Amino acid sequence: MLWSPNIEDKVFIVTGGAAGVGGALVNRLLSENARSVVFLDVNEHEGAALEIALHSKFGPLKAKFIKCDVSDESQLAAAFRQVLDKYNKLDCVINNAAVLANDDQFRRMIDINFTATVSSTLKAVDIMSAKGGGTVLNVSSLLALTPHSHLPVYGATKTAVLQFSNSVGAEEYYVRTKVRVMTVCLGPTDTAILQRQYLDNFDKDCTGCLASRAPERQRVESAANGIVEVIKRGLTGSTWIVANDKPAVDVTEEVRYGTDVLPQVTTDELIS
Repeated sequence: MLWSPNIEDKVFIVTGGAAGVGGALVNRLLSENARSVVFLDVNEHEGAALEIALHSKFGPLKAKFIKCDVSDESQLAAAFRQVLDKYNKLDCVINNAAVLANDDQFRRMIDINFTATVSSTLKAVDIMSAKGGGTVLNVSSLLALTPHSHLPVYGATKTAVLQFSNSVGAEEYYVRTKVRVMTVCLGPTDTAILQRQYLDNFDKDCTGCLASRAPERQRVESAANGIVEVIKRGLTGSTWIVANDKPAVDVTEEVRYGTDVLPQVTTDELIS
């Protein structure tokens, strides 16, 4: 079952799906006649409220909320089992869940932003490869391409997501699994993470930095539209930028060029 370019009749899992980009994604996928979208989130109140709204808009069988801390391996595994028990299929997993915290909470950022993405991706690949193929899309950030000193841990987790996804999405991996793995690097987006009251939890230098680097933030709907565009068009191992309320831009060749240049430098040149 190789991926066709439409969303219709496919079963999706979206992590971090109760609000923000994830919530917009769930809405967009259902508007394109996905068979069902199961969204995972730790926020039970927002998740339950969205599920009720989606049932009213699209029908009671189209959306399902599962409360899940994706950094908890047992909860994540149980959520995947629920999807398979209910639908006996899984076509696409979008790993969108992420947190931004002070660096003294670095373990939480690593666990949610990176480790959970790895775990979810490997589970999805294992399940979908056994059923003929599918798609994993991992959400990274422009900080993976343009690191900044004020957010070293968050940026590092998003860089790790990009490198992991490109490796698992390599053609030789795809030949074995028939599962596409792609990455979207989102530009600043108008979610709770970038709201002023949230940023005030950081030191003032960081708040000022983020405000100056993200004076204009794209709408969550633009981010969701770009991600869906990549799901329809993207090749395995590809990297895309979705920013500034514009369509998705394929930057795969630029990213590959950057990773190919350094190995060509000899050890002598590096230490001279």
